[in-house]
Amino acid sequence: MRLRTPLTVVALAGSLVIAPAAAGAVPCAVTDTMIKASQAWVTRGTDPQANNWSNAGFHVGNLAQVRTTGISNHKTWPWVQANRFLLPLDPADPFAPDAQATGEAYLDVAYFHPEPEVLQPLRDTLRAQVADGRTDHWRSPDALNMALPSFTRVAVADHDQAVLDYSYRSYRDLRRRAFDELTGLWSLNVQTNGWAVQGLAKAVLALPADDPYRADYATTLRRTAQTLRFLQRHDGFWGATGRDSAATAMITYAFAAGINAGVLDRDTYLPAVRRGWQALLTALDADGMLGWVAARNSWRPASAGDSAGFAVGSFLIAGQQVVRLTPGC
Repeated sequence: MRLRTPLTVVALAGSLVIAPAAAGAVPCAVTDTMIKASQAWVTRGTDPQANNWSNAGFHVGNLAQVRTTGISNHKTWPWVQANRFLLPLDPADPFAPDAQATGEAYLDVAYFHPEPEVLQPLRDTLRAQVADGRTDHWRSPDALNMALPSFTRVAVADHDQAVLDYSYRSYRDLRRRAFDELTGLWSLNVQTNGWAVQGLAKAVLALPADDPYRADYATTLRRTAQTLRFLQRHDGFWGATGRDSAATAMITYAFAAGINAGVLDRDTYLPAVRRGWQALLTALDADGMLGWVAARNSWRPASAGDSAGFAVGSFLIAGQQVVRLTPGC
């Protein structure tokens, strides 16, 4: 078996992998903004109780903020407890990737609460899907963010090669159906590409450096990043029909994480990261609420009043990566 990552490292995998210890966190403009943005969402966000992919995305970001800054708003653990550690499964589609997004938040909260019951339903669901054997459950590039991180991190944590192999086969099946080798894009919608590169970057962070699957994920990440770099707007945003904070946060995260993981060239991509982060700062209102969020993979232009939990989460994990690239943080 290739997996040799120790459990102490696995606990920090994915969105937590490069976060400094809370006790050693250094205040800086990036971390101050992360705290403000997470607090704005828990104060003014919509439908915070629902166990769904958007709230899962927020809580992944919220815990990234906690690990980076040492400041907690004490919202994620109550949400996980209210969910009773379950995924929001649809009996008609028990292996839907969207439902598995909740698992990533559970994986992150398990760092603070390592009780076995926190991750057992996630483990059971993923292993049932492996036993099912079909690799066509991932019908959209969004699945690379919704499902791939959970599969990868559970596989690494449990030294389970079968889970890792299955998720890689699912990725290859999706890539064959949805990836354009000529353009390097997964879709004409920029946000869809944002979902893809965000998920690939998370998988790269979670895997050991010598894992061949990591190398393949990194290769595809680089190919899409090459094109996305040229699709960045003059104002620093990415978007299908205008500025989109969700797409911008996802791509900024992926570029910054790729640099930090050593799979994207720093000199090439750091300017895009800085422009993307500065653009996102202009999308925050005075209280720190993130606006200009296009609905998931929508072609409808966003407005200053449009926000969503998943986009705030992507903003926060982007900030976690930007901290490492910011002198003084």
